[in-house]
Amino acid sequence: MSTLRTRVPCAMTRFRHPAWPLRWVAASLVLVALVAAGCGSSAPGGRRTADSTTTTTLNPTAAAVLAAYRAGWAAFEHAGLTSNIFDPMLTATMVDPLLQQVRRNLAGDQVNGIVARGTFVLHPHLQTLTSTTATVVDCAYSTSILVYAKTGKPVPPITKPEYDGVESTLVLVGSAWRVSQQSLTEGHCAPGY
Repeated sequence: MSTLRTRVPCAMTRFRHPAWPLRWVAASLVLVALVAAGCGSSAPGGRRTADSTTTTTLNPTAAAVLAAYRAGWAAFEHAGLTSNIFDPMLTATMVDPLLQQVRRNLAGDQVNGIVARGTFVLHPHLQTLTSTTATVVDCAYSTSILVYAKTGKPVPPITKPEYDGVESTLVLVGSAWRVSQQSLTEGHCAPGY
């Protein structure tokens, strides 16, 4: 039996859910893989799979937004491996206020000798799109955890793999889309997702 968890601002997901002190909010960015048949299943072993929604069927702007969303997660995941607040992938995919949230959380982890392990399987959908902003919703499957870099032991509390509802706002900066805000509902995706 699962408990509905509250929605929190995301600094990406899960390694420390968006408001990192809550947990690594992954929303983070590697997810070239998606949930095969919606949020109900994932690839065997938590491996990433090719996105079943090919970008060739989307208009170029929608495809660019979804690619930017995935890139943001990949950057988050990459920076978490070493708790690197200066990872160039972060500035290439995020803007404030999300960028500052992620950096604050990474800095806290770095000071405490904590890094992230695990991955995210994404299945994003474009919810709204204007000429300068977009909203992406997702039901991301996360196997990410925080561990002590020296020992590899998990940082309590240990979170089991779960599906998390994610809502992200992306903005057009010059000619590139960047993730600017993110909120997460731990352990729960929107009904019917």
